[in-house]
Amino acid sequence: MKFAAVIILTLFVASGWTQPLDLGIPAQLDAQVRSVVDEMADIGKSTGEALVHQYEEIVLEPQHELEDALDQLESRRQESPECVAAEDGEIARIVDAAHEDLHSCGMVAAHTSAEIASDVNAATQQLVFGGYSLGRTYNKCNSYKNSVLKQSCMAKFYMQTTVYLVSARSSIKTIRKSTSERIPAVFTDGNVCTHSASSQAVQGLQEISSHIDACVSRRR
Repeated sequence: MKFAAVIILTLFVASGWTQPLDLGIPAQLDAQVRSVVDEMADIGKSTGEALVHQYEEIVLEPQHELEDALDQLESRRQESPECVAAEDGEIARIVDAAHEDLHSCGMVAAHTSAEIASDVNAATQQLVFGGYSLGRTYNKCNSYKNSVLKQSCMAKFYMQTTVYLVSARSSIKTIRKSTSERIPAVFTDGNVCTHSASSQAVQGLQEISSHIDACVSRRR
């Protein structure tokens, strides 16, 4: 099961965009901008951690269950090689079907997880770039020598800052609500899908174990 794309994305979200911003705007506004960027970065970090943890439960746990059941059958090969060999075809069929189902379930979870990580990452980038845009506007205003132009530019800057902060708070609220709903949904759907596939396979392998028991009894 390959979830490399999810892991890379989530780790990128978890670690990215936390570098200090150098905006060059008034200290009070600078603190507010940094606050919203830091808050979004925290959402990114928690999102990454949650998705990686879910990967382990959705994919690795059922895979280990299947491997344990298969190991139990293989451990009987030395005891009764003929009886186990007689079931090799059915064992291979069950395991191949389980791997196909696990892969299918995992790909759906991976795709959805990647979308979540991408959305959080995009929102974080938007806030960072918006902050730098404020810095550029402020520096442009300060470059004016004409007091009227400078005053007009500063009015635009403060309006731009107000819009940015209101929009940022709204964006954070939306992303936080979205991730709080979407992440559990990925886990619920993916977990049911993969564990159902592994449980069905384990049950099939247990039936084969019963067949091996019967074979061993007949040979005594």
